[in-house]
Amino acid sequence: MKYLLALVAGLLNVLSFSPFEWWYLLVPSFMILFLLWYKARKLEAFWIGYMFGVGQFGAGISWVYISIQTFGGMPPLLAGFSVLVFVLLLSLFPAIAGWLQALFSGLSFTARVCAIMPLSFLLFEWLRGWIFTGLPWLSTGYAVVNTPLSGLAPVGGVYLVGMVLLVSIGALVAIISDLNKRTSGLLLIIIGSWIFAWQLDKIPWSKPIGEAFSVALIQNNVPLLEKWSAESRAAIIDEYIEKSELHRDKDLIVWPEGALPDYLNEMPASFWQQLQQHPSDFAFGALYRPQPDGGYYNSIAAVSEQVSIYSKQHLVPFGEFFPMQTLLSPVLDYLTIPMSDFSAWDSEQSPLTVAGHRAAASICYEDAFPHVSRNQVADAGFLLNVTEDMWFGDSLAPHQRLQMAQFRSRESERPMVRSSNNGLSSLIDWRGHVQVVAPQFKKFVTEGVVQSRTGVTPYVRFGDIPALLLGVFLLLSALLFGRRSLR
Repeated sequence: MKYLLALVAGLLNVLSFSPFEWWYLLVPSFMILFLLWYKARKLEAFWIGYMFGVGQFGAGISWVYISIQTFGGMPPLLAGFSVLVFVLLLSLFPAIAGWLQALFSGLSFTARVCAIMPLSFLLFEWLRGWIFTGLPWLSTGYAVVNTPLSGLAPVGGVYLVGMVLLVSIGALVAIISDLNKRTSGLLLIIIGSWIFAWQLDKIPWSKPIGEAFSVALIQNNVPLLEKWSAESRAAIIDEYIEKSELHRDKDLIVWPEGALPDYLNEMPASFWQQLQQHPSDFAFGALYRPQPDGGYYNSIAAVSEQVSIYSKQHLVPFGEFFPMQTLLSPVLDYLTIPMSDFSAWDSEQSPLTVAGHRAAASICYEDAFPHVSRNQVADAGFLLNVTEDMWFGDSLAPHQRLQMAQFRSRESERPMVRSSNNGLSSLIDWRGHVQVVAPQFKKFVTEGVVQSRTGVTPYVRFGDIPALLLGVFLLLSALLFGRRSLR
């Protein structure tokens, strides 16, 4: 029964994220997990955390099957087995967190649920965002981007938000438990944390700069099987040009990731002349190969008074490159993904200049990694992301990705211009609110006005250091007062 409860808790966790956004379900989800962990010994706590992960990742990243089977061509049984292995590997992170917190079984109940358990869970959530190139999907803080707790995002990012949330849930567990008698102090922790975040939410860490500019996002819903077909290339490019001609009044026109299914270096002079003669500036995804015989990059070209390029730094494993090819070749041989051997740009890049403003650029799921654009944000007025979400089909992934993009805007206090090939193209304001969003699986043009901003938030300046300091404080407090409570 306890393992079944842990599985259910993991499933509830997924419902707190987009597209459902029932963030309050995080409360019963983690209450169940923390209470099960408290009663368990080390090995039991490991398996409880493991079953929680199976529920969370089994439902939350089920879209991987669509990517590798529907669009990657892998046989259904092999694709299902591959996703199962992937889920079981990811479930090790909450499992080891469960084992780790059980090492502190000598501490009081309050110390464990209010500090040790939240810290253990978040430590491995953070590690999951880095190990094997990282997968920060379903990080706890993302679920509360539209709540008062988002006021902490510009201060300490997604892990600080997640930490305060989990500590609040742990305090609530302690309050309703018969094992605890310090109700007033714990209530103060919960109420004080949320009021503090709410007050921070009122502080602008940035301010508008320059004049607002108009933008149009061209969403042509090009099928993946057509995009990389040589016969379709000219028609695809012509359609983008024709749609752009209808929006000559815009300061900036953005096409999605891989909109230009060819190498920038090999485009004819007539193409560049059309863009240069257009009154608008352009930004669009394309392939870039600096050397004819060298590696190629997934890039953004920005066309203004001159052409500047941003190339993707954080590639998608098994989508844009194949790690451990020798070990995994029996499985990888079944994948037929076009353009899946990109190189990663390995040096620092400057913001792109379009429409008289500077943009911190990212491509596809790079916006799930705060450190990618954080290095550019101080010198940029807005965020620019181009993406191809067709790989995910009609699944949870595009909605989860949009929620993470909202968080990037909130923590940096920069608006985001986000152009997708098949849906959810959007304009996000500096507070992380979606202003306008395109429907999925339709040709659509998203229009709006963007106001650049200047100023550096504490998170852009210090990264995860505020979350680390709070974590150290909680750990020391638990070790000090938890043992004193037992005596």
